[in-house]
Amino acid sequence: MTKAELDRHLAKVLEKGFDKSFADFCARTFSSYNYPPENLAPARMHAFYLKVAMGMLLGATPDEDIPLMNVCRQLAEKSCRSALETDRPFCEIFIENWCAYYSKPAKSFKG
Repeated sequence: MTKAELDRHLAKVLEKGFDKSFADFCARTFSSYNYPPENLAPARMHAFYLKVAMGMLLGATPDEDIPLMNVCRQLAEKSCRSALETDRPFCEIFIENWCAYYSKPAKSFKG
């Protein structure tokens, strides 16, 4: 996948939203991890931060006061690299990375 293809895909998703199969993917992925109690709240916010990450990749400047922004930025960059290298959908990669990140102990809510 090229950067231009990824940008077109992200813009389309931001415009039209996610389909049911992606919503099902998110639910399965979220449920496939166990989260320490202190990480459950940010783990549940995966869809919100996916939207923020998609906007960042398309040039939007997020509100820096949003909690977890550093984690979101790091995972967006990692997920973008992976999508460009593998042709896997960025959105799926981001959700997997987000859930995996917050399934590990000792993560701060503020990232």
